[in-house]
Amino acid sequence: MVEVELQAVGRNLAELRSARGLTLQGLANLTGYTVSYLSQIERGESVPSLSGLASVAAALGVEMRALFKEASGPRLHLSRASEPLALRTGLSDSGDPAHHYTVLGAHGNEGAYTALIHELPPSEPPLRYRHFGERFALVLTGSVRLTLGGESHELGIGDCIHYGSHEEHTFEVTSESDATVLWIVSPAIF
Repeated sequence: MVEVELQAVGRNLAELRSARGLTLQGLANLTGYTVSYLSQIERGESVPSLSGLASVAAALGVEMRALFKEASGPRLHLSRASEPLALRTGLSDSGDPAHHYTVLGAHGNEGAYTALIHELPPSEPPLRYRHFGERFALVLTGSVRLTLGGESHELGIGDCIHYGSHEEHTFEVTSESDATVLWIVSPAIF
């Protein structure tokens, strides 16, 4: 398994921020995150969500894949089941990464979308997101609730939803066991 070390993301973030002449305060002003939180990410002490990384990348004027050295490469992206590109974000009560992503397709700047498999644990507060673009989700295991524009949508195995993700929305597991969701994200983030 190829796994991106998220501490390396912090180092890449610090390098990109410095290269653009931004202070932590300047980046905080652009993203809405606190200086303390951004500093923790850069030092590898805090694990940001993918949406958080997308916000930071947008503020820096780069594709999200610029934060992941392993994500750069040719236009062709082959995902082998025996060697997935895995990302782990968010921390559980035990301090272990709680959210597992497997990148299925990636074309970076030239791609129209990124495909991801997201494994989410139950019994966590709803995840808040706001992204530029569109999202498509297909529930593979468990059940989830997406709330967008004040309207909640319960999704079970085999259910899918497609929506514009520029408006703040929440996503949470409603099953007693983990949920697995296939995401198609446009524009591409890897």
